[in-house]
Amino acid sequence: MKQKLNYLLNYMKSRYSLWILTLLLVVVVELLNRGSFRSLAGWLFDIQDFPSVLLTFLIVYSLLSFLIALIGRAQIAYWIMGAALVVVAFISGIKWRTIDTPLMPWDVLLASEAFDLKGYIQEVSLYMILVILGFVIVSIVLIKKLPHFQKKFSWFERGYFLVLSILLLNVAYTDKPIPIKKMLGISHSSVYPANNYIRNGFLVSTMLNIDQVFIEAPKGYSEGKIKTLMDRTPKNEKGISKVNPNIIVVLSESLWDPTKMKNVKFSKDPMAFYHSLQKKYSNGEMLSPQFGGWTANVEFEVLTGNTVRFLPSGSVAYNQYVNSGVDSLASILGRQGYNSTAISPTHNWYYQANKVYRNFGFTRYISGEFFEQKKKGPQIADSEVAKKIIETTEKSSGSDFIFANTMENHGAYQNKFKENEKTVTVEGQMSAETKDLLENYATGTAGADEMLKMLVEYYEKSKEPTIVVFFGDHLPALGANYKAYKEMNYISGSDDPDFLNKMYRTPLMVWNNYLPEHQDKLDISSAFVGPYLLNLAQKEGTYYTDYLYNLSKRFPVIPPEDSYKKVGVKAEDLTDYRMLQYDILFGKRYGYGKLKDQIASKKYIYGYGEMSIDHVALQGSGKEKSIMVTGKTFSGPSKIYLNGEELETTYQPDGSLVGVVSEEQAKGLGKAKIQVKNVDTKGIDLAVSNVFQMKD
Repeated sequence: MKQKLNYLLNYMKSRYSLWILTLLLVVVVELLNRGSFRSLAGWLFDIQDFPSVLLTFLIVYSLLSFLIALIGRAQIAYWIMGAALVVVAFISGIKWRTIDTPLMPWDVLLASEAFDLKGYIQEVSLYMILVILGFVIVSIVLIKKLPHFQKKFSWFERGYFLVLSILLLNVAYTDKPIPIKKMLGISHSSVYPANNYIRNGFLVSTMLNIDQVFIEAPKGYSEGKIKTLMDRTPKNEKGISKVNPNIIVVLSESLWDPTKMKNVKFSKDPMAFYHSLQKKYSNGEMLSPQFGGWTANVEFEVLTGNTVRFLPSGSVAYNQYVNSGVDSLASILGRQGYNSTAISPTHNWYYQANKVYRNFGFTRYISGEFFEQKKKGPQIADSEVAKKIIETTEKSSGSDFIFANTMENHGAYQNKFKENEKTVTVEGQMSAETKDLLENYATGTAGADEMLKMLVEYYEKSKEPTIVVFFGDHLPALGANYKAYKEMNYISGSDDPDFLNKMYRTPLMVWNNYLPEHQDKLDISSAFVGPYLLNLAQKEGTYYTDYLYNLSKRFPVIPPEDSYKKVGVKAEDLTDYRMLQYDILFGKRYGYGKLKDQIASKKYIYGYGEMSIDHVALQGSGKEKSIMVTGKTFSGPSKIYLNGEELETTYQPDGSLVGVVSEEQAKGLGKAKIQVKNVDTKGIDLAVSNVFQMKD
C-alpha cells in the first residue's frame, strides 16, 4: 500500500507542473476572450460555472498532452500550444468587443476574409497587450522555477500521453463512454452564442459549436410531407404580369439612419434623398439577422428566402451550406428570361461569393477585379457600383435582375476619412472618438444616399420599367461595446429593453418607375424581401416563395428565438418553414424535383463576357515605348501580358489598353504573343483574351 502511495505521489510531482501550466493557459485564453478580469473571476469562482471550468481544464490538458506525445518535449509543446490559443483568443476578443459575437469554429473557413480585422486594430487595448506580455513572463518563470518540471519524455511516456489525450478528448467531445457533459450539467443554447461563451468559456463553447455543424432532420421529414406542404400553398395573389421590369436589388453596406440618434446634431441630413422618397414610395424597415458584420448571411436571406435563424448561431451560410444549386431570385427570374448579374466591388472570392453566385443561378459576376480603383476613403465608391448597374442595363438586350452590394461605408470607422474628406460633421456632448466615428459613418451614409439618387434619377428617365430595392444589411459597429450608441443614449447597452428593434432594423426602400402609385409601410424580415418583390413585380415564384409570402402575412418578422413572444410567434408556427428549408439545404430536395440539377448556372462568366484582342500597335520612340491594345470587353484592372510577362497597363477612356514595354521587349515585339487578363489576388485568371500573335 505504501509503495502504491509513493508511486502516486511521485506521479503527481512529475505532473503537477503541467497542471499549473494548463491552468495558466485556461486563464489567459479567458482573459483575452472575455476582455476583463471581473468576468474571468466570475466564471472561475462561481460554483455554477465550476463544471465548465473543469471541462475547459480537461480539454487544454488533453491538447497539451497530445502535443507532448507528438513532440516529446514539454517546453516546445507548451509554447506551440500557448501561441495557438493566444492567437485565437486574441482574435475572438476583438471580434466579441466589436460585433458582440465571439470567434466561431466556422470562422476558420473565413481565413481569406481575415484581413477585415486590420480595420479593427484600434480595438487592441493595452489590457490585451499586458495580458499577453504577462502570460509570456509568467510562463518563462514557471518553466524555469517549477520543481519536477520534466522537459523530455521517453517513448513509453509519449505513448501514454497519446492514449490519455485521445481518450480524454473523445470523452469530452462525444460524451461517451462517460457522459461527462451530462454529468457536469453543461448545456448549450443556440439562441444567443455570446451567453454560451460567458457561461461555458471559450474552449467548451467552441467544442459544442463544432457539434452543431451537423444539422438533424426535423421530426416527420419525408417526401410526402414536403409534397403536402407544396400542394396546400396558395399561389401568387396578384397573378402574372406580361411586363418584365428590370429588378435591381442593392445591399448598401451598413446602411442605417444615424439621425435616429436624437442627441446628435448633423451638419446636413446624410440621408436627405432617401427621406424624400419616403413620402411617396413603399419603404420601412427590415429586421436583419446580423449586427456589425456577416453581410453574406443577409444576402443569403434576401436572395433565397432561407433564414439563418434555423442554422447554428454564428454560422456563415455561404461558407458552409451553399454547396450545390439553391433556388434564388437569380435563378427564378433567370427561368423567366432575365439576365441575372451579381455586382460587388470587392474580391470575387470574398465569402466564397464566386462559388455561391454560380450556385444561386447568376450567369454573370462583375466583381472588384473589374472595377477601376476609384475610392472614397479606403473602399471603392458607391457611385462606381451605381455606374456598373446602369452600364449593365444599358448594354443588355432584355430585362435584368441585378443584385449589387457596396463597400464605401464598410467599417472600421475610426480615423477612416481625413478631416477634409468628411462631408458631414456632428455636434453634441460626446467624446472625440465618438465624434470621429459618427462623422466618418455619416459621410459614408451620405455616399450611399448619393448612389440611390444616381439610380433613381437615371431610371426615372429610362423607358424601361424598373424596380429598385435599396436596403441596409446591418447596423454599423461604432466602437467597441456599442460605444457611440451608448454614449449618445441611443441604447443603455446590450440589456436595453428595446435592443432588438434599435440594433437590428435597417432602412428598406422600394422605388419603381411604372407601377400605379401605391405605398406599403414595410416591416419585414430580410428572408421575406424576395417573396415581397416577386409579388410586387407580378413575376412567377415557386412553391417556396409563395409559402414565404403567405407566412410573412401572418408573421412579418422572425426574430431570434428568445424574442418570439415579443412578436407573437411560437416555435410551432415555423415548423413547416424549418422543414422546407431543411429539404433545400440538407435534405433530399424533394421540393425541387427535376429542377435541382438545373439551378446552378452552366454558363457563368466574370466581368463583361469574352475578351478579345483585335489589334496591337507599337507606340513611342527611343526608350519610352508602349503598345496599344484594342479589342472588346476590357476593363480598368485588365492587364496586358507580353510573352506571359505582365506589363504596367493603363486603361484608356476609349476602352483600349496601353502597356509600357522596355527597349529590350520592343526589339522582340515582332514575334511576341500578346494577351489580356483580369487576375485576382490569388493568381486565378477570371477573364482571359485570345492570344494575339505579333508578326514582323
